[in-house]
Amino acid sequence: DGLRAIAVLSVVIFHYFPSLLPGGFVGVDIFFVISGYLITSIILKSASNKSFSYLDFYKRRVLRIFPALSIVLVSCLIVGWIYLFQDDYKLLGKHVFSGSFFISNFTLWSESGYFDSKSYLKPLLHLWSLGIEEQFYIIWPVVILLCFRSKNHNRNIVLSCATIFIISYTISIFTMASDGGANYYSPASRFWELMAGAIISTLRFIGINTSLSKLMSLLGIILIALSITMIDEKMSFPGYIAIIPVLGASLIIASNGNDLVVSKLLSVRPVVFFGLISYPLYLWHWPIYSFYRSIFAGSPDYHELTLLLLLSFFLAILTYYLIEKPLRNARNKYITAILLALSVFGTGLIGAFIFHINGVKYREINKSAGEYASV
Repeated sequence: DGLRAIAVLSVVIFHYFPSLLPGGFVGVDIFFVISGYLITSIILKSASNKSFSYLDFYKRRVLRIFPALSIVLVSCLIVGWIYLFQDDYKLLGKHVFSGSFFISNFTLWSESGYFDSKSYLKPLLHLWSLGIEEQFYIIWPVVILLCFRSKNHNRNIVLSCATIFIISYTISIFTMASDGGANYYSPASRFWELMAGAIISTLRFIGINTSLSKLMSLLGIILIALSITMIDEKMSFPGYIAIIPVLGASLIIASNGNDLVVSKLLSVRPVVFFGLISYPLYLWHWPIYSFYRSIFAGSPDYHELTLLLLLSFFLAILTYYLIEKPLRNARNKYITAILLALSVFGTGLIGAFIFHINGVKYREINKSAGEYASV
């Protein structure tokens, strides 16, 4: 949770106050490493005792991801209905569909870059990273279970991790100059970051001690600090340079708390709290910023940004305590997961319908725009 806190706060500060943390966007790369480690650990543990179930695995993913996502998607459709003009609402419908079915990275890849000058007009731009993670959740369990069918499954899992890491990192490097969209949004150029976490999990699983020095986590924090302060959006990213935050996060995870200071700092209550609300905070912060800029047609000043940031924290806390925790701890988890899936996918189909009918022309905001234009 402490590492999650660093990741989400880096991203949020970058989006709201980019001059403070010009490389804060690498927080997403840190998230990828964390996810790769945690998901691989879950799969390996259940696969080793032959209790792995795809149904149970995806039930847990739905209970973790869908509660906050559903409320954010629905909120975006409602706010968009009230404030967005026809073309913008049509685009939002497309992005709601993409976000609901976890293909935002492919949709945005076909449109423009993450750092495009008009990217702030896309309230669901940030869902590209969820797409990458969900695509990983579909492919990786299959790979691990196939490895477990062989006698040398430990060796095969390590080889699979290493092979995917090398191929994906190579693709990331070679697409830097030729295709910036593919480099940023393609799972092929991003899976190596998740594999970094998967490798640590696999090494521990087969009995190898990954905590080699008490200085590992300190070096990891230094690398992350350098990343979020020295890297900026003008650099080709990811690629060679993305190895810095990925290595930093990997070192902290690999240290396993075997250090003098860092693990204690990452375990203090305020830091852990930010880690607990990291997911809803990530989901809320960008739509709030994007809608504000779209509605008021300008860049918010420092005071406005501070208020928007506080609103993001407030909604994240409410979402965590009133929606995420109750649904995650529901008595009948399978029924809850089914209802959540219907909610998210149903919202996605509504988004597709809005896109199909060109953004619902007959709304008050479009009537007002037409009257204004005629004058």
